[in-house]
Amino acid sequence: MKIMLSAGEASGDLNASFLAAELKKIHPGIELFGMGGAKMAEQGVRLLEDPTSQGILGFSEAIKALPKMKKLLAKLTAALQEEKPDCLVLVDFPGFNMKLAEQARGLGIPVVYYFAPSAWAWGRGRAKKVAETVDLVLSVFPMEEAVYREAGANVLYLGHPLAERVRSRDNPRELLGIEPNVPIVALLPGSRPAEIKSLMKEMLAAAQLVREKIPAVQFVVSQASSISREALSEQIDQLPFPVQILSGSTYELLAAADAAVIASGTATLEAALLGTPMVIVYRTSRLTWILGKLLLKIPFVGLPNILAGEELVPELLQDEAKGVRIAQELLRLLSEDQCQLRKRLLGLREKLGEDGVARRAAEAILELAVGRGRGAHSPHSK
Repeated sequence: MKIMLSAGEASGDLNASFLAAELKKIHPGIELFGMGGAKMAEQGVRLLEDPTSQGILGFSEAIKALPKMKKLLAKLTAALQEEKPDCLVLVDFPGFNMKLAEQARGLGIPVVYYFAPSAWAWGRGRAKKVAETVDLVLSVFPMEEAVYREAGANVLYLGHPLAERVRSRDNPRELLGIEPNVPIVALLPGSRPAEIKSLMKEMLAAAQLVREKIPAVQFVVSQASSISREALSEQIDQLPFPVQILSGSTYELLAAADAAVIASGTATLEAALLGTPMVIVYRTSRLTWILGKLLLKIPFVGLPNILAGEELVPELLQDEAKGVRIAQELLRLLSEDQCQLRKRLLGLREKLGEDGVARRAAEAILELAVGRGRGAHSPHSK
């Protein structure tokens, strides 16, 4: 049994690593290879390429990276032809992975999409394209299952693996060596270099403004595995007060924090599952922003707000994501009682399904792959 995995970013690498672990538990002799990062490699996935530290953000950035992506696509297509895997599993990274799916389809290799493109956010056209190209969509959000099913896709709703992975530990402040009564604000600027470049400066500007009002508040930056410490300390070292950089303890930090400023993405859902009051921020190029506004079909960009169907936490997007505005929202969160907000955020866990998501995903993938090995045909190879 041989399965090819394709993940292009830090979050995809993490989710694919848990999937790889389950695939090996069920089928110990399985061979896993493909594209991903360090987490997948730790689980025994043979990596052909690791693009996880590059982090392409937005339309204009993707255009600049096109030559590199074309070479990468050619390399992985050649691997599909040479290795002839029983199944190709795509994890997020839709701009690239949909192109790879088309190549696999042409070779008669079954394709599974785990963390499929956000068709519920970008319109039914994207869902139809996925339905035409992919054999099975493993759905992680309740709002996406119906969209893909209506588009004609073969869909299995699993729930989101974060719901079982993100659990608050007892005494997180004690674990981190943080004093019990000190106000703590967590800063999560993202896992892509472009996010650090566009958001870190504004987060630190907000930190300075908040410190002027609440001198006791401490700021702690969570370092993503795809971001170097130097990339963060370069800006932090210019501040007139200390800001701690923390690596590998994101959940403990979020559980310990009184508030957080978080780049829109998976981390906002992690914070919600820990009940952390937050400000969601997002900035990208002007072209990407204009195109996004035209294409986006939902009123929010933050996952907690999308799941709740209302703005539970503030979203500061593009020109709004400035130090002054971030500081205003932080001061409000730090000065008001957030007990009710914490309860509402914790309640989102119920919308994300039951435990065992990665296990169920692995079982579905193996069922499809085994079916092919027994002579069953992919719908696209008839």
